[in-house]
Amino acid sequence: MKNLLKVVLVFAVAAGLTACSKNKKDDAANDGTVVAVSEMVVAEEDVEVPAQEVALGVVHFALDKATLSADNRKIVEANAQAIKAAASAVANYQVVVEGNCDDRGTTAYNIALGQKRANEVKAYYVRLGIPANKIATVSYGEEKPVCYEATQACWAQNRRADTLLQAN
Repeated sequence: MKNLLKVVLVFAVAAGLTACSKNKKDDAANDGTVVAVSEMVVAEEDVEVPAQEVALGVVHFALDKATLSADNRKIVEANAQAIKAAASAVANYQVVVEGNCDDRGTTAYNIALGQKRANEVKAYYVRLGIPANKIATVSYGEEKPVCYEATQACWAQNRRADTLLQAN
């Protein structure tokens, strides 16, 4: 049953990609002929199943800061509980902490600040009992905003650390 679901998933993704790539030029060239597609057999090892990824609570930071506030520590603590629960059910998992900044400041400064934010969150996860070798950090600086307006409220949304739990 599991293999059948993998095969169905592969065909569904392929059909979706085919439908998305169709354009008006293709419609004009289509003369209405029907093409038969032969049955395909896919071996289980040929099917690549993407890792399941779960986003956890988002930690927001003050301008030019990489320290965790009391509210941020509560978010990380809740995330750690979710990670521990998932780890008991899945042997192979990875936690990724992504540091982000607003678009003010230089690219180099924002990359460094994003890394400090990701490292601060990782350090707190380790203090809470998540193994350090299960946590990766990355800084996107200002490259992955969630808000695009040039306002204080929008910049505040972009100053964050996202935690992703990946079950492989």
